[in-house]
Amino acid sequence: MRKFLALLLFYLIIFLFSFSKAETIILIDKSRKTLEIKEKEKIIAEYEIGLGLESTLPKEKRGDFLTPEGIFKIVNIKASEEYKYFLELNYPNLNDLALAYYKGIIEKEKFIKWMKMLENNKIVEDNLLGGRIGIHGGGAFKWEKKNGKLYKNYHWTKGCIALDNKDLLELLKYTKNGQKVFILNSQKKLYDIIKKFVYPTKIKPFEIFEGELYLKLNEDTYLNFHLIENYQGFKKLIIKKWVRGALKEKIESDESGNILKKEEDLKKLFIENLENLLKPYKQLEI
Repeated sequence: MRKFLALLLFYLIIFLFSFSKAETIILIDKSRKTLEIKEKEKIIAEYEIGLGLESTLPKEKRGDFLTPEGIFKIVNIKASEEYKYFLELNYPNLNDLALAYYKGIIEKEKFIKWMKMLENNKIVEDNLLGGRIGIHGGGAFKWEKKNGKLYKNYHWTKGCIALDNKDLLELLKYTKNGQKVFILNSQKKLYDIIKKFVYPTKIKPFEIFEGELYLKLNEDTYLNFHLIENYQGFKKLIIKKWVRGALKEKIESDESGNILKKEEDLKKLFIENLENLLKPYKQLEI
C-alpha cells in the first residue's frame, strides 16, 4: 500500500509540474543582436543573430530589407535547402497593417480584408508590406571585406533573423507552431518600442493613430499603455497603474513621446514582462 501511495504521489508531482510549467517565448533584441529563449524570468538560452538592413526602423513594406518589430507567432516550421530550417512568422501582424493603413500604404478595403484574414489565422501574403519573414540558419554573420579588411556583417538578410546552423538546431528543441516571438530594439525610447506592440484602437489615414495594451504584473497589478499619434507630429504615451481595480499612478509623456520620469525603469519592466501582455477591451474604430 505504501509503495502504491508513493508511486501515486510521484506521478501526481510529475503531472503538476508539467501542468504548471511555463511556456517558453522567444525574445529578439535587434540592438543587441541576440535571440533569447525565456521561461518566465529565466533565460534558458541565448544566441547571436543576423538581421536585415542596419536601421533603427522596423519593416514597413516589401523590399525595404528591414527586420520587423512587434509580437508575432511561429506559423510554420519546415526544412530549408539553403538555410537548414525556416521558422516562418505571421508578418505582417495587425499592428503592421494598422500602421500601413494610417500612413496610406494600403487602402481601407485591403486593410479590412487582411484584418479578417488574420482573425481567421490566415497569413497575409502577396501584399505591399512583404512577407515570408522568419528565423533561419545560414550564420549570424557573413565575413566581408571593406577597405582591404575583413569584418563581420550582421546585417546580411533580407529582413529575416539568422542563426548559426548549430544554434538553430538547438533552438528547434524549444519551438513549436503558435509560439510567440517578440522582436524589439531595446535602445529605442519607450514610445517607439510600445508603438510596435500596441493593438490599434483608432485609425484615420493621414490623421490619427491610437493603440493600447495592458501589462499584467501580478494578480492585483496592471499597467495600461495608451499611445496617441497624429500626422502633424504630436506623440503622446499615457501609462496608468491599476492595483485591485483602483488607479494608483498616471505617467504622461511630453508631446514628442518622451517620458521624463522613470523612462529606463518602465522600459526594463516592459521588456522583462512581455509574456504578460494583454489586449485592450476597446474595439477598433476606423
